[in-house]
Amino acid sequence: MKTMTLLILTFWCQVILGQHQFDQDSLGAVHPFLHLESNTLILPGDTAGWTSFFCRIRQLARDSAGRLEVMHLGGSHVQGGSMSRQIRYRFAALVGDSTGGSPGFFFPYPLAGTNSPREIRASSTTPWQGSRSVKRDQPSPFGLSGVSARTDRAYDMVDLHYMDADTATFTGVRIFGRSLQANYTLAPLGWSCPDTIVSDSMAGFQQWTWSEPQRLLSFQILPATPTMQDTFVLQGIQYLHPGSRLIFDQVGANGASLASTLRCEGLAAQLQFVTPDLVILGIGVNDANVPNGEFRADRFQAGYDSLLTLFRTARPDVRFIFLTNNDTYYKRRQPNRNALAVREAMKELAIRWNACIWDQFEVMGGLGSIHAWHKAGLAKRDRLHFTPAGYTLIANLFMDAVEHTMASCCPPPTTAQP
Repeated sequence: MKTMTLLILTFWCQVILGQHQFDQDSLGAVHPFLHLESNTLILPGDTAGWTSFFCRIRQLARDSAGRLEVMHLGGSHVQGGSMSRQIRYRFAALVGDSTGGSPGFFFPYPLAGTNSPREIRASSTTPWQGSRSVKRDQPSPFGLSGVSARTDRAYDMVDLHYMDADTATFTGVRIFGRSLQANYTLAPLGWSCPDTIVSDSMAGFQQWTWSEPQRLLSFQILPATPTMQDTFVLQGIQYLHPGSRLIFDQVGANGASLASTLRCEGLAAQLQFVTPDLVILGIGVNDANVPNGEFRADRFQAGYDSLLTLFRTARPDVRFIFLTNNDTYYKRRQPNRNALAVREAMKELAIRWNACIWDQFEVMGGLGSIHAWHKAGLAKRDRLHFTPAGYTLIANLFMDAVEHTMASCCPPPTTAQP
């Protein structure tokens, strides 16, 4: 029965792709290295749950109630922002969210002194020190983001806002972080004081809520004992939007791997409060950045099993889409064949976790194709990262695959003829 369902799904995907043939042909003519015939989601397990999920997304576009929360989890491809931004826009269009989607969980990278998506703005009166869990010699603790920023300056003030086409608003915020000596706390600043302030020492956050939408988050580090030295460690920000149709969590850290992600002490506790419906899993490139043949598929799968168990513990019905690695060159010298092993490992994981796979590696052209992307101005000289145009193309290809598969699982309602 499962085999027959998958065959039917594959047939419908071909039908849907045929309806977009003009666009596909045009794109293929401009970039002949693309394997557009492979651009669909692969569902190796039971499709019934995915059919229900896709129909729920389609229903959101017609109803005023309900929402979808999507998390994009990965490394530098996510931290850079271009890919995540376009995925957010496309999901927002799917659910009928005219705002382009609301930010959920993110890290204010400028405070850590590292590259940031253009929409995340943050400033402080004194410099903070940034750390990443990928660096074993850098100080912890870390949370979901795998990045932290710390200060030992009492009375330091921070301004933060998320600016896209317009400054994103929120009616609540969770500030994840902790004072190492329990001497420092956060005090809200601004024209409007929060209506409620709640602290959760176990999960390590303060939650502030307002009756009216806010645009700017401002706070100050206050000491309980002015003469006592302390350090405050910020681990992430979560905007709360009760009325938004799409919430988008952007979780990426340069160099992130499964090992560095699982090294984050606050991960499990924070996943009790950041609970996406769908997680797009882009961790794998850094795990495979080893000499050809030295990639350990068993260790890779065990790492993902541990990570996805944490997600399912927090939200049992969460769904996963694996993104196979993009083609890369190992140390800029030769194509990294470990991407093939990652793809096979993800296929096995997808069966085990009833997840989807988007074969990014194959769609972009297969082994060695990153060189063609570089020649086309879509990838950088390191043969690892993309240019902004390349990230936008990757995001659009991925979302095309999502929409085509959604149309096959849950066809759009037909319009009655007069």
